[in-house]
Amino acid sequence: MKSLSDEKRLILLAREGDNLSFEKLSFHYLGLINKLSSQYSAEGYEKLDFMQEGLLGLLFAVKSYDESYDISFKNYASICIKNRFLSIVKKSAMEKNPSLENALPLDMIEITDESLNPESHMLNRERLASLFQQAKENLSKREYSVFMLYIKGYSYKEISEKLDISEKSVDNSLSRARKKLLK
Repeated sequence: MKSLSDEKRLILLAREGDNLSFEKLSFHYLGLINKLSSQYSAEGYEKLDFMQEGLLGLLFAVKSYDESYDISFKNYASICIKNRFLSIVKKSAMEKNPSLENALPLDMIEITDESLNPESHMLNRERLASLFQQAKENLSKREYSVFMLYIKGYSYKEISEKLDISEKSVDNSLSRARKKLLK
């Protein structure tokens, strides 16, 4: 891509439905998607699956990016792409661990590219706001801290290090939070 203004123009055109502009952006960001996808793996998913999810993450970034955000498009797109990859990993882990059947389906509340029409987008934002409000009202301080770090994509180990608690405490806090939020 020649310049930042070219990128902004392509983003605007792609957002308006110009497939060629999205293809150009995709080609430009393919290296980033490939690099990020190599950092993730999940049982039952191949590299091509991650690449496709990465492109969906890029599409979501194009559709939802706002220049008023205090972040460059590249960094925003990276976050969206990583979130898609984390969804795959979490889904795979959930499928491998049947004891989590009653767990709160956090990947169901994420705003995904399938719901980009304004009405669905607004409903997802409202559901997310409601979930966060419910979490603030019903969870203990520790449960809330663990829950917020977990939905941001931190692993149990990272959460335990950040909060200076054991991984078992993280698991227990998250289990209690899920139960409370499912009520």
